[in-house]
Order: sequence, then structure tokens, then C-alpha cells
Amino acid sequence: MKTTRRKFVKNVAGAAAAVGALGLANCATKEEKPKEELVLLPEQPKGPAKEKYDVIVVGAGLSGLQAAILLEDAGYDVLVLEGRKRLGGRVYTLENIPGKPEAAGEWIGANYARMISMVDKMGLSLFSPEQTNENRPWMYHINGEFITREDWPSHPMNPQKGEFRDLLPSQFLSRISNHENPLKDQPLDAWLKPEFQKYDIPHDQYLRSKGLDEETIRLMNVTIHSGGMHRTSALNELRRYHVNEFNGKLQFADGKSYKMIKGGNSQLPSRMAESLNNEVLLEKTVVAFREKNNITEISCSDGTVYNADHVICSIPISVLKNVTFEPLMRGIAAEAVNEIGYGLSIQAHFQVMEPFWEKDGLAPNMWSDGELERVAVRTKRSSDQPEALVVFINGPESLKFRLMTDEQVFSYCQIKLAELRPSTKGLLKPLLIQSCERDIHGAGDWVYWQPGQVTKFGNNMRPRHGNIHFCGEHTAIMERGMEGAFESGERAALEIIMEA
Repeated sequence: MKTTRRKFVKNVAGAAAAVGALGLANCATKEEKPKEELVLLPEQPKGPAKEKYDVIVVGAGLSGLQAAILLEDAGYDVLVLEGRKRLGGRVYTLENIPGKPEAAGEWIGANYARMISMVDKMGLSLFSPEQTNENRPWMYHINGEFITREDWPSHPMNPQKGEFRDLLPSQFLSRISNHENPLKDQPLDAWLKPEFQKYDIPHDQYLRSKGLDEETIRLMNVTIHSGGMHRTSALNELRRYHVNEFNGKLQFADGKSYKMIKGGNSQLPSRMAESLNNEVLLEKTVVAFREKNNITEISCSDGTVYNADHVICSIPISVLKNVTFEPLMRGIAAEAVNEIGYGLSIQAHFQVMEPFWEKDGLAPNMWSDGELERVAVRTKRSSDQPEALVVFINGPESLKFRLMTDEQVFSYCQIKLAELRPSTKGLLKPLLIQSCERDIHGAGDWVYWQPGQVTKFGNNMRPRHGNIHFCGEHTAIMERGMEGAFESGERAALEIIMEA
């Protein structure tokens, strides 16, 4: 990518200059006084290449890049600033993990029209993965007991009756939440209509009103990304599964409902960035927006300042509380920034040194109501790759990891897993900790709405602030996930184009 090559040339030139300076310092004769050790100051960031741009897009995730491409196609001079050292935002292929799993932004639905179009435009191709979360063969560990998926329907711990008796615990949240969904057969924007605000209540309260028992609700709580069922709006969950059900009705030509990008989903934001006229600038964490004389000044943490007629901001809404706005955000918009949160999770990735499941005779993948929640051996992309395992913990159980370093997270997971399955002891090599919440630019996995927040904020996420237009999956109306990001970027770009 251009960014890498330019950085490489810059680093080589800087290194050559440093070597030359040190060489001159060492040429002092014996008669000369010893010189003080040369201190090389860090290279100062260069200022903007232009005095002003038509549009500056903040954030090089899918939403920001989609907006930038549409604006360039309409003839605007666009610059993209990204705070991270990489492109893609939540779309992040873990290149150094066997099998190259996706940290997030994994499945591309057949309804992802904008995203599929961009994949084709960028010369990429899709493939159908061997497994999805729905058909992954879990072994269940509930109330301290191992239960196979075959034994679960007739097991005494199964709290379900009738048509739900065959549901596996990992399916409870999605299938039961979507049962008799009041949004069924409604347009995808129905969740924002006043007649559905009565469901903007705690999700556990909604489920109890449907006659669900406490054990079912407890097991559903294992896989929810928010701070707990009581902190999640039922309308948030109903909308989530309404969209999923709609998406599941559509299929690709080969009959598959979901695909991924060959070579990793990160290929897409990389190609999108490369297609832009102006180089995407990485490590540009925006800390302030100041509007003066109808021009917006954008300040970055490295001291650089950029100016634009318009700004498109895709920063996650809860991260915006760390950004200065002049004039200040006020009213409902400011309340949304301070109150809306993102789902929590953490992933601990390990290399499997030996197939421990062959030692204990249990299935390699485990779903638990305990502290580790989900442990999965990734599907290998090729036979010559080593096995990799991920411990995936989300929601309330992930909160304790805020107090741990990455090394402590690895150790904790290894100890707890060995307590459950002694066959794993000494056979897991730590590779990577991945958590959007631990990323200062990410704040979490995806936006979730707490009880009452859809009513309060649902229709107030998209108004501009001066010359600043907002996008990102949290502002999408019809879609969620990656297609929601594309939808929101398209809307923000059209706001600028249509007012010209």
C-alpha cells in the first residue's frame, strides 16, 4: 500500500541521516573535547499537503471509505484521516493467526448489496466458508456438567418445553428473542416508529412477559454483548433479529446465505483506500473540531491541523466524548454521546500445540455458562496450517479483563481452561489478545441500545453539527453490521452532494 511504501522510504532516509550524523560525531580528533552523545529527536509530523480540502473524512473503516469514494466520484477533493496504524476499523483480518480469522466484520450476507458491489468494483472475490456459528459443533458445559449436543434435547437441565426443546443453549438468544417478533414482516426501519416504542424496555422484562423462566433467561445472557439483559432494550434485540431474519431469506446464486472475501475481509478496506486520489493518513487521531468562518479545523494528537469545507465523522459515538467540539455539542446530541455504549468482548487467541481433544475424547469446541463462555478451535483454511483456538468472552463476564494486562488475560484463560479440561494444560501457546473495547479508537463491538434509548435517541443520531456530518454503523437505519456501515457512509456523502 502507498502508506507503507512512503513510510519505508521515509524511515530509510531518516536512518541514513542518523548514521551519517553519528559518523561525523565519531570523526573527532584526540585534541578535540569529547562531544555529548547525539540525541535524535523524533521526526516532526508534516503539515497538510493542501491548505484546505473539500471534504475530510475521519475514520478509514467501511463507512468512511464508502463516503470518500462516493464523494470523489462526484468530483470532491477528499482526504481520509485514520487514528489507528491500520485501515478497516472493525473489519480486521488477523493475519498472524493460523487460518487468518476475522476479529469482527466476518459474514457478508446475500443482501449486502452495497458491500458486494464494492467487492466487485475493487476486483475481489467471495467464497463460502466451511462453517458458520450456527453449525459449529459445540459441546456444552452447564452448571459444571459436560453435555453433548445430542444429549441436550432430553437432558434434565434443559429448561425448554414443546417446540423449543430441541434448541441448543447457544441458539436461545437469537431464536427465542425472534419468536413472535412484533417487527416481523415490517419494513426494516419499523424499529424507529412510535408504535414499537412500547418494546423499548429491558430485554429480560420483555422475555418474562412472554412467560420465559429464569434459567432460560440466564442462559441467554451468556451470549449477549451488552452489560446484561437488564441493560439491553428489547427493541434493540428485536430489531437485531428482524434484520437477521430478513437477511437470511436471501441467498447467493450457489444457495449460500453468507460469504467472506478471499484472502481476508481486510482486503476490501485496503483496496478502497488505494483507489482514492489522496493517500489515507494513518496514526491521525482526531482530538478537536473547530468551526471558523464556515471552515472546519481538525486537530490531531500529533499536532497537525487540517481544514475542510465539510467533515464526515465516523468515530464511534461513545469515543466522541473524548473529542473537543467548537461550537459545543448541546442537547440531545450531546446526551447521546455521553450515554450510548458499545457491546463488550475480548478474544484470546492461542496456537494448539497438540490436539488435546484426542486425549480427553470430548468435542474440541465448548460453550459454557462459566467464566470462559466460548472456546473454539478455528476451521483450518489449509492442511499445512497449525490449529488455532480462540477463547471468546463477551458481555458482563468480559468486564473483569479491563483490570488485566494481555499477559494476565492469557494466563487467566489457560488456568481456567485447564481446570475445565486438564488435557489443554501446556498445549496452548499465546498468540494475540483482540478486543475492540481495549482499542481507544473502537470503544467496543457494535452499538447497543439500553432501555429507553431507542425512543430517546433513535431518530437523533444523524443530524449534522455545523459542517460535520456523522456516519458509522451506529447511525444506520435499515441495516446493521458491515452493510449498515456502507448505508451510513452513503447517506453522509449524499448529504454533502445534495446540498451543493
